[in-house]
Amino acid sequence: MKKRINGWWIAAIILGLTLIGFSVFYLTYGKIVVKSNKPKIDVNITPTATPTPDPLAPYSILLMGYGGGNHEGGLLTDSMMVAKIDPRNEEVSLISIPRDLWVAIPTNGDETENKKINEAYAIGASDKKYPNKKIEFTGEAGGGELAKYVVGQVVGFKIDYFAALDFDGFVKIIDILGGIDIKIARTFDDPFYPLETNITDTCGKTDEEMKALEATMSGEKLEQQYTCRYETLHFETGIQHMDGTTALKFARSRHSTTDGGDFNRAARQRLVITAVRDKVINIGFIPKIIPTINTLTKHITTDINFTKMNELVGKLPEISKYKIIPIALTDQNVLINTKANTGQFILSPKMGENNWSEVRQYIENKGVATTSAAIKVKN
Repeated sequence: MKKRINGWWIAAIILGLTLIGFSVFYLTYGKIVVKSNKPKIDVNITPTATPTPDPLAPYSILLMGYGGGNHEGGLLTDSMMVAKIDPRNEEVSLISIPRDLWVAIPTNGDETENKKINEAYAIGASDKKYPNKKIEFTGEAGGGELAKYVVGQVVGFKIDYFAALDFDGFVKIIDILGGIDIKIARTFDDPFYPLETNITDTCGKTDEEMKALEATMSGEKLEQQYTCRYETLHFETGIQHMDGTTALKFARSRHSTTDGGDFNRAARQRLVITAVRDKVINIGFIPKIIPTINTLTKHITTDINFTKMNELVGKLPEISKYKIIPIALTDQNVLINTKANTGQFILSPKMGENNWSEVRQYIENKGVATTSAAIKVKN
């Protein structure tokens, strides 16, 4: 049974690291940077002059999270976030990309297959399973490059960089920070938070009992019959101090009757983003993280080169003051819940499969609803 590992909590940490600075990685930076494979240049094409770069031009980073380790589906980035940094307007737009978004992914040259967007990173990372991908979607950076391309088709602009962090890395970084403080708006319980150590436990059921259950139910309803595979979470209203493990549970919880589902979880994950940002700004972050940097490099991957990293470090004082604009793509604005021909429950643009025009306009308007999205919000 597939366990979904959500990436918003990971994206929050990566954003914090980006805003505070990659200077902590100077000594070991080469261990986390991957270089993309480039397509051959047509020698018959006349080269054109490269325009002078605009120092205030926006740039974007695709922030991804994956289970990693021994987690089932460990390379599935079950959610993604784009951080678009706009120096001219002093803003950072955080665009959430739902994991169930149905997109066209190039898996064989220019040929595409419609799949959930959370598969893009895994497909790019698997040259053995997908041997005929374009050259830029292969190698160590193949997963990030393919994910950047696919997400770029959705948001309507080129994604410049990617950064990814796995499950264990999140917990370690939060603990290095000394935990984070989060203001919880309402008390909630989640009776079905998965215990990774009990993922295959039969909970005392016989083979006959398990076969009977499988004959009458499936999916989460079937999984929840094995109650020993879960623990019950409880979070109280008010300001709560969380270590890495607790923050992870807070960010991943999705089965509460009062605060459940992917979109409520996304709202909680935005609280994590704010908490991380506030913590790294207010403590001596670099001295705390340096002692364990060699361990953390096993969990972080990026294509942000040293030159760009150095530039980011120099601009940290101003970037840390930028206004953060959260933009969530949901079924309350530009998306609809539907079912794919494979039987999977998915999210698609309201304007039609692979028609991203309204989604792009919504992002350009910084989350202000227009056209069909406005009608949905009004209702």
